[in-house]
Amino acid sequence: MISFDALPGNAALKTSLRHALADRFPQAVLLTGDDSAGLQPLALVLAAGILCESAGSRPCGSCLSCRKVSEAVHPDLTVVDEGENELKVDLARRIKAENAIIPNDGARRVTVIHHAHNLNPMAQNALLKELEEPPSYAFFVLTTEQPDALLQTVRSRCTRFALEPPQAAVSDEQAVALLGPFLSAVAEQREDRMMLAALAMEKTPRRALLGVLGVLQTALRDAIFAANHLSRPPLLPALQQQTQALARTVSAERLLAVYDWIGVLSDRVARNAASAAVTCSLTSDVYQLCFL
Repeated sequence: MISFDALPGNAALKTSLRHALADRFPQAVLLTGDDSAGLQPLALVLAAGILCESAGSRPCGSCLSCRKVSEAVHPDLTVVDEGENELKVDLARRIKAENAIIPNDGARRVTVIHHAHNLNPMAQNALLKELEEPPSYAFFVLTTEQPDALLQTVRSRCTRFALEPPQAAVSDEQAVALLGPFLSAVAEQREDRMMLAALAMEKTPRRALLGVLGVLQTALRDAIFAANHLSRPPLLPALQQQTQALARTVSAERLLAVYDWIGVLSDRVARNAASAAVTCSLTSDVYQLCFL
């Protein structure tokens, strides 16, 4: 059943959204946070709350409208999710045209735009009027991990709600589980498997990903010492098999270059680099540094 209770954490935010839905809900909302995996389900529950037919707490999860949202068949809900692709002015014009039509099922229409920071300036400007003076039935929910990438004029026309920062710490067990397959794939020169392992890391919340990259540098340090035939106890015994295999495949000089590159990548993640760019870097850039 679609509901706020089904979403983990963010208790204060969910309470604020419930109260807002029970009152006069703003027609343009900006949901921000570090983790797109948390923003997307929240936006869907919020859309269901806006469209919900219940006279009580919304979304109720059981009315026809809530069930249609849950099944992705509600005719008055438009969800735009193009990943990290640029969102162009044609999209903004299409959204404006759709919102010129009165709702099909109920009294409201909702447009959800994920990764709104990828709206190019022309698209953002095309949506300005719609966000400022939408039809009485039209509601917008924009999600973004990079709110500063949006024009100030767009941000000022939206009521902002922010997710609580995800836990920054990552356990050694979690890091080993993520990095073991990746290091093995590098040692075996399997770029396809490197990408699959990197995709698993991409799903890690941004702050936790910084911790994973730090552990990766520690593993590379162990591999560099092994490649130089320096007899020192590994800092990560749980990954010793992988780091030893890496040392047999990649020279110490190239491993050092990868170590430095992971530091650069960590800086980019800290500055809100797109998750797809992280995956690409962990695959193609690391492969190139090691073998080309």
